[in-house]
Amino acid sequence: MKYICVFCFLSLGMSLFAQDSVAIKYSTFVRSSDIKEFITVLASDSLEGRETAQPGQKKAARYIAKQFNSFGIAPYNNTYFQPFYLSTIKPEQVSININGKELDFLVDYYHLSNFSNAEISADKAIFITKPTSNLKDKVVFTMLKGYTEKEIKELMNSGASAVFLIDEKAATKMNLSGYRLRAEKLKVLETDAKHSTPLFFLSIKSAKKALRFKIKMKNFSNKELECTVGIKISIESDKVSSENVLGYVEGSDLKNEVVVITAHYDHLGIHDGKIYYGADDDGSGTAAVIALSKAFQQAKKEGHGPRRSILFMTVSGEEKGLLGSSFYTSNPIFPLASTVADLNIDMIGRIDEKHGTNPDYVYLIGSDKLSSQLHKISDSANTMYTKLELDYTFNAPEDPNRFYYRSDHYNFAKNGIPVIFYFNGTHADYHQPSDTVDKINFDKVEKIARLVFFTAWELANRNEKIIVDTESDFKNTR
Repeated sequence: MKYICVFCFLSLGMSLFAQDSVAIKYSTFVRSSDIKEFITVLASDSLEGRETAQPGQKKAARYIAKQFNSFGIAPYNNTYFQPFYLSTIKPEQVSININGKELDFLVDYYHLSNFSNAEISADKAIFITKPTSNLKDKVVFTMLKGYTEKEIKELMNSGASAVFLIDEKAATKMNLSGYRLRAEKLKVLETDAKHSTPLFFLSIKSAKKALRFKIKMKNFSNKELECTVGIKISIESDKVSSENVLGYVEGSDLKNEVVVITAHYDHLGIHDGKIYYGADDDGSGTAAVIALSKAFQQAKKEGHGPRRSILFMTVSGEEKGLLGSSFYTSNPIFPLASTVADLNIDMIGRIDEKHGTNPDYVYLIGSDKLSSQLHKISDSANTMYTKLELDYTFNAPEDPNRFYYRSDHYNFAKNGIPVIFYFNGTHADYHQPSDTVDKINFDKVEKIARLVFFTAWELANRNEKIIVDTESDFKNTR
């Protein structure tokens, strides 16, 4: 009796008092056989690794839209696509001169290319310990150590001409991540894009030589420096395009509210003649979204469609910096205030080292960050139906992997929309050409996708929209 009471208490306020036979029926349309078919196409030679804005990505977009169409999902506003435009970024095309010393990229400094073309010159600079209110049009030097992510964002939005973050670990980072820092990138073009202060990460050794004094944070607090600085940035070039792919199943009496289910369908393309297939990353998540759209559309065909609308969205540009989801949340098809939650699926087809030979697990990230109700709904759906091991290891705020910030749900979360990120952990084939179809556990993808199905079913059909009631990294903007 004790256990029955506990269960009823946890389920109070939700409709999951007992198994829903209708939900169970339509969950069976999420099938491993279909998932295998979808991933086999997405991770095939002909799609060339699906690199953003490249022909393989375009082929993948058309393939996904074709699947939506085959299920009877009509195009939203006459199209399955949400196009967006990007410029290519060539990180090496930056010139920096401090006190007559020309700095070398990936020797003296590195950057993340999160700025625009510009020419900057100054004959003074300021050394600070923390962001202040009087940095506009100034060249700023400071020590990276001790800065929070929020404070770095403050620097980017401070109006400073440029910021040099002196990084004690710069040499190691440039050595280990040089390929990624040097690689050509993409940036979303937006006509009203805000100016972002360029940030450069400078090694201690180079800072000492360029600034000509010993760097010690305790010696400097808003100290003005006699220092000539010249910066020329010309990293942006060709304009290219990409697109998110939309499958929209309209709801009934609550159709103006929407549940979003996402996965990124882009991957890394071809490098040094090798195809990076991305079967798990994120062919598995993309296949799950396609399968889920089929199940919900089948329910609608047979008179059991969702009360709230569901947007099945496969996004592009995730590997380039969450670009497609960033574009969507800046240009939403449905108002963000009417968006109930984002259920994001990224890599669910493999078993990581921690779980050995046990496929019946999934890492959940973010379910409790913004809505206690979402977390309970997810947990109850698993208890009632799928009975997977829910592993919250990567949900811990102190987790060094910071996966919460590394997939497309992040762009929804920072806009105050509750999220769940479904993930199987990394493995030896992560971001390697060896991430191939033959290594996917299709039954595992089916089980996790069915957990997403039951969670989405409850979110779409419950009487009340879930509340945003939990403290998180982001202010509630709704």
